[in-house]
Amino acid sequence: MAPLENESLVQEFYDQWNSGGIDFDRLIHPEIANHQPEREPEVGREAFRKAIEGVMQAVPDSNWTTLRLFAAADLVFCHNRWSGTWNGTMFRGVPTPSGKRFSVEHMHVYRVESRQLVEHWVVRDDLAMMSQVGGLSG
Repeated sequence: MAPLENESLVQEFYDQWNSGGIDFDRLIHPEIANHQPEREPEVGREAFRKAIEGVMQAVPDSNWTTLRLFAAADLVFCHNRWSGTWNGTMFRGVPTPSGKRFSVEHMHVYRVESRQLVEHWVVRDDLAMMSQVGGLSG
């Protein structure tokens, strides 16, 4: 795919997330590798679906705003802002209250193959998230 088509694919993923439903079978490669900080990559569409659906459950009003989107060959770089209302009770293993609003920036990198997302890396601002959802005490 051309870089602009790859950008469109990533944007469609976030647009679908914002609308509350993602077409995982069409957008996500069966062997996607999901690289998260401080853990081994999770491999497979079902593991990726489970991870995303867990986030969607914790933040049902998730809103992803694309700040910058850039593609080079098969890689797409996405700088975005994630906001919503935290309805979870734990964040990164730390107890948190529910009902807190947050807004944090992320950097995501996707590799596209055969018109699907096949690899994902993320850099998150977990400290800002933890602070905003009430996981840090004073």
